[in-house]
Amino acid sequence: MQVVKVFGLISNSNTKIPLFSMSVAAGIPVPAENDIESSVDLNEFLIEHPASTFFAHVAGDNLKANGIEDGDILIVDTAIKPQNGKTVVVMLGSDLSVKIYRENEGVPYLQTDNERFIPLKIEGGFEFKIIGVVTKVIHSI
Repeated sequence: MQVVKVFGLISNSNTKIPLFSMSVAAGIPVPAENDIESSVDLNEFLIEHPASTFFAHVAGDNLKANGIEDGDILIVDTAIKPQNGKTVVVMLGSDLSVKIYRENEGVPYLQTDNERFIPLKIEGGFEFKIIGVVTKVIHSI
């Protein structure tokens, strides 16, 4: 099972990181320039709704094909309504988990990339609550 550990956002950070005006080539190298375009506060760059955003650590690899791996940090926005195909953090019973939200003919489902698990149909007797939509994933390469 995919396990999610939640931790909070510290807003109003004064830490700024330089943003260079040049692009970084993914193919043919580009000559290096020393021009710094501006400074970036990563909170402003990564977070649209600070008051409704939290971070979460992922434990498990059931969404690896979706770009989410064990140890990644998710940026989760509780102000965004889930849409078909979006990744969500959900409360299943008393556990937090990360799933893909799907709709099929108006019926919502939660699924993973792991074919061992069938999609969970969201219906009356099923204890769940969608906490928020994953907007960004931070992982080491």
